[in-house]
Amino acid sequence: MENSDFDTENQPQEALQDDLLNNDSRNYQNDDELDDDEEDLQMTSQEVLQALQRAWINEKFAPDLLPYEDALVEMVMIQLVHMEENLATANKNDLLYIVHRMEVERIRFVVASYLRCRLQKLETHTAHILETESNRPRNSKRLSEAEHKFAVDFQASIENHFCQLVMRHMPQNHVEDERARRIQPNLDTHVFARALKDVGEYSIGGGAYSVNIKTGAVHLFKYRDIEPLLIDGQLELI
Repeated sequence: MENSDFDTENQPQEALQDDLLNNDSRNYQNDDELDDDEEDLQMTSQEVLQALQRAWINEKFAPDLLPYEDALVEMVMIQLVHMEENLATANKNDLLYIVHRMEVERIRFVVASYLRCRLQKLETHTAHILETESNRPRNSKRLSEAEHKFAVDFQASIENHFCQLVMRHMPQNHVEDERARRIQPNLDTHVFARALKDVGEYSIGGGAYSVNIKTGAVHLFKYRDIEPLLIDGQLELI
């Protein structure tokens, strides 16, 4: 297969890296809002995958729902389409094809697991998440449009089912307020976090204590104390 991305003369690792970088050093561009000003963010495919893996791990260990990484998911899905196109023209008996196929499945697993983590939180804390989301500024929303629609429909279905199954058979004075049935995430859960940047002296426990956070340092915090740093990208959960 001369001039193919799956030339068996190349080493699998080198070919895989070339494919991850789209063989032409293509950069993806994404516009992010920062203080109401737009700036271009350029990332290679490998950096996009690493960022998505970090978002997945953060979502997995955070008790509350984090902002949806719409740009990362979209860029990774574009990368998957590119890789699938290469695989479609490859020799399926080639060892390099197997390596590339495994990489595609690995990336798909990360994307699916990331979305599944968010879905589980939505199903568990639906009412709380919807109320909190409605009180956030427009530029601080954490749900995608699809997630918001799902949450609204899911909450309506749960309330209707609960009413038909239980509430309508109970005396009115025994009917609980809907808010009393809400399950809220425990923001006082302790999490391990690693510093990606020098934060310096940082107050925790409502200002009662402070800790010096340096790059690479690992600390055990209450999630409530470090959520702003996590969302800002200064920490990652491990």
